[in-house]
Amino acid sequence: MFAFKAKIKNTLVLLGAVSILLSACQRKLEPGKSIEQIRLEEGVPVRIMTIGEREFSKDLTFFAKISGIKETMQQAMIGDKIVKIRGKVGSRVGEGQVVVEFPKDNPTIQFEQAKLGYENARKLYERMKHLLMEGETSQQNFDNAETQYLVAKRNWESVHRLVLIESPISGIITQMLVKEGDKVKAGDNLFSVAQLGKMMAKVWASASEVQYIKQGMEVTMNINGDEFQGKVAIVDLAMNQAHNAFGVEIHFDNPQGKIKSGVTTDIKINAYNNSNALMLPRKVIVRDGDDAFVYVEKDGKAERRIVKTGLESGIDVEVKSGLNPGDKVVTEGIALLRDGSKVKIVN
Repeated sequence: MFAFKAKIKNTLVLLGAVSILLSACQRKLEPGKSIEQIRLEEGVPVRIMTIGEREFSKDLTFFAKISGIKETMQQAMIGDKIVKIRGKVGSRVGEGQVVVEFPKDNPTIQFEQAKLGYENARKLYERMKHLLMEGETSQQNFDNAETQYLVAKRNWESVHRLVLIESPISGIITQMLVKEGDKVKAGDNLFSVAQLGKMMAKVWASASEVQYIKQGMEVTMNINGDEFQGKVAIVDLAMNQAHNAFGVEIHFDNPQGKIKSGVTTDIKINAYNNSNALMLPRKVIVRDGDDAFVYVEKDGKAERRIVKTGLESGIDVEVKSGLNPGDKVVTEGIALLRDGSKVKIVN
């Protein structure tokens, strides 16, 4: 019963408030005057903000995979059994150093025949070269010997690369994917080598982002609580059609080897700083095709101002031109305004 009475009481209070509000509206609207006429006479009710300069910084964030500044994966070029591995993960190797060996007696490779053919052709070439210098043979004989030597050399080098897998760069073995005795197929991955003193990340920036990215800009990334500093090294001048974006290469010094190849992380490019920025809430900027404008209160009227916008940060947009510090920008009541409309500032 008590709850029922309380409900009736609340309903009566609500009806009374509505009645008072309607009476006030009727008194405010003079007979024969529309809301549009009242706005013309008294002004459109608006709220404003006085724009001022402040610090504005913009970081562009990308997700990227980190790798050595130079990194390569070596693959098997023949199918056979691995007879020897000359290194392990963490081993430092030089360019051209043999890391993985396959059998030399594979009948399809003819390793020893290729080696013998190369050595014989080299000896003949050197002998004919000496004879030509002494005038004891013709130029034609020398040219023939040189051709045979070059063909034998290329054949030997090809066979050598099939059987003795070398590191193409100097660096550290970062992966060893096989072990001695494994049977592999042509195309199987064997090992990877990387130069880890300097690390690299490749990120992809949109057309709107890349205009703010310049070579030498500072970059930060955080891996397992450790922050690392880097710099933008290369900014592509042409859009990559596959990514529909511009490639940006970033380098990080890694003297202590804390940055590991293959990790993925967020990378932040400190792309923009302006200590005297003019910022506005996005909602007060009106878009009209390619143009953007705001309304400024001046001498009791709304003045339409074309503005050029810059970067955004959360709900705020940087205004590059069209406004000055101290301008009173309309923040509410915008939809009712036209250029030159009379305005009435309300709290």
